[in-house]
Amino acid sequence: MNVFWRLSFLAGLLLFAGASWAHKLAPSLLEFRAVGNAEYQVLFRTPADAQRPPQPQFPAACSPSAPNISPQGTALEWRWELHCSSPLPGQSIAITGLQQSRTTALLRVQNERGELFETLLTADAPRFEFAEKASQGSVFTQYLGLGFSHILIGLDHLLFVAGLLLLVSTWRLLLLTITAFTVGHSITLVLVSIDVLPHWPALVELAIAATILLLALELTRPASGRAGGILRRYPWPMALLFGLVHGLGFAGVLAELGLPSGHLLKAVLAFNIGIELGQLAFVAALAAVLAALRSVSRWEPPLRYALIYSMGAISVFWCLDRGVSLAAELSRAAL
Repeated sequence: MNVFWRLSFLAGLLLFAGASWAHKLAPSLLEFRAVGNAEYQVLFRTPADAQRPPQPQFPAACSPSAPNISPQGTALEWRWELHCSSPLPGQSIAITGLQQSRTTALLRVQNERGELFETLLTADAPRFEFAEKASQGSVFTQYLGLGFSHILIGLDHLLFVAGLLLLVSTWRLLLLTITAFTVGHSITLVLVSIDVLPHWPALVELAIAATILLLALELTRPASGRAGGILRRYPWPMALLFGLVHGLGFAGVLAELGLPSGHLLKAVLAFNIGIELGQLAFVAALAAVLAALRSVSRWEPPLRYALIYSMGAISVFWCLDRGVSLAAELSRAAL
């Protein structure tokens, strides 16, 4: 245990210099609302802690007003009045800097007829050309893609799932444990999205880091006998409990974006399904790698411990970094 803490503390200090890599940023939101013929109110919301925040590029036929910039929780908001020589259909919009900020952006447009359209912009596809008519299935498909992409760039959630794979010894127990984790985060995701539970991002992010640290500590204990802790003795109930915490983090993404009115349940369902698909893809890939390593027995133990100690090191850094963020938020609230 002492060796674990020494290595984790040392690696955590080294990782502190790589804060931009360790942070998981929420998606940005770019929203257009028509207020007249070819006139729009534009909102751009992006994480405040992005070192290189993405920026929208408006159509060439449009002239934006000077931006009104204001902090909103963990995000920054830019607002413009946009005057265009013709309506948006047939024109294109882009967001630069998605690759550098390691995030995606949701584009939401309410046109002159009151119709709502959403699409996801990514580092590989940062530009979109407005069509004459929005697809009716766009809300579901875009939130599905948003959930899928979010879990795959969410290192904290992936590390926890990787730890669960290392924790359990049978496929049956793994299936039960992953299912319990899924049920847990689905419950809190829905409850926060429908405003039954409050959301406090700084506290939630610290709690998520703590779940990974506790799991890493458990993985350093012997796998048999009385030395095993509660996580090893009761893996699926604890995965359910910790899943409730991680679901609060997933809900924070939707809280940053705001859910489309009239499509709330559809968006939440699609986002959750996207998360599960991404999680299943990660589990399948990592399980295949671990199975291949077991066939080369001399490589499996050192790589297993490398993953465990990496989990510990990164989670120590996150606990320190997110603890500082929480303390700063509490200090601001007290003023």
